[in-house]
Amino acid sequence: SRSRSLSVHYDTLLGKRELFIFSVGINKYENANYNLNYAKNDAHSFTNELSEGGQTLFEEIHTMPIYNKDVTKEKVLSSLEEFRTLIGPEDVFVFYFAGHGVMIPNPEEVSSSFFLVMSDITNMYGDFESLSNKGVSGDELFKLAKNISAQKQLFIIDACQSGGALKGGNFRGVEREKAIANLARSSGTFFITASQEMEYANESSDLKHGVFTYAILELLNPSTTISTGFNSDHIISASELKSYVESRVPELSKKYKGSPQYPTGYSFGNDFPITERKR
Repeated sequence: SRSRSLSVHYDTLLGKRELFIFSVGINKYENANYNLNYAKNDAHSFTNELSEGGQTLFEEIHTMPIYNKDVTKEKVLSSLEEFRTLIGPEDVFVFYFAGHGVMIPNPEEVSSSFFLVMSDITNMYGDFESLSNKGVSGDELFKLAKNISAQKQLFIIDACQSGGALKGGNFRGVEREKAIANLARSSGTFFITASQEMEYANESSDLKHGVFTYAILELLNPSTTISTGFNSDHIISASELKSYVESRVPELSKKYKGSPQYPTGYSFGNDFPITERKR
């Protein structure tokens, strides 16, 4: 047959990229002995900084903050399900938690399991069944990652023993235009936690934040001075955030709390931009 030509123009920058931030901060627990000073402020500040810096990379930014006694397992999971229905494969999903976390022996396994402690848990070292009913486990976080269609996901957990959340899970998996192009084709999942499996995560009255979150805010906020070598192109990626807190948190915790605290993390797939520092 007679040959014909067809011209196709493909622009990788087309398509609607949206940022979804789900943040949780708990200062007030039903058991007042568990109350914290800065977790709510941590969640609020993180959401604000990430949202402000993301304005140049994303066409829309959606936030869903939950604080204090509103933070129950039922509320968190139902709100996440509501959020999930809005998220597409091309979007970025960020989950942030500031509050208590705990490792507790699992009677059905040889090892222990990690739980995010919701506001209505009155005994975080109680029985495993009670924590299973009211807490959000590390395994549930992994299932959450698998069920959300966004191909770019970042989970940040500022809680004691939060490195335990990474046990046993199976993950699925510099100019502004270049950053957006990378955003369009990247696919990856990052988990960054404040502490090792059996380590405490510290708050500091001098910093008015948890030490781990303070380090994150340092990197996100353009008014702060950060270590040489980070953020040379003004674009912050998930991998850069992970690298920064791993080097900075031990310094801060040793200075303000007397002993180093070591964040940990896990990543699968490609790196991707999450915000721009220069505004």
